[in-house]
Amino acid sequence: MDDQAMDPVWVQLTAILMARIDAGVYPEGRAIPSLNQLRQEFGVSRGTVVKATGYLEENEIVRAVHGRGVFVLPKQ
Repeated sequence: MDDQAMDPVWVQLTAILMARIDAGVYPEGRAIPSLNQLRQEFGVSRGTVVKATGYLEENEIVRAVHGRGVFVLPKQ
């Protein structure tokens, strides 16, 4: 993450996740890495990951399934 960037870290993470979804790194119907995996990969807090994935869920890009993970939804 770029500490010098104007955008908050959660916004930067959201953009990275969106780019990976758009590129098919995280395909439709499949789970993205777990919160802990994302936290470790990007060196951010759990809250940052939760905020980024929450934004994606609010915008119907992913769906969180309790106990199973966060899944990429088909494009509308």
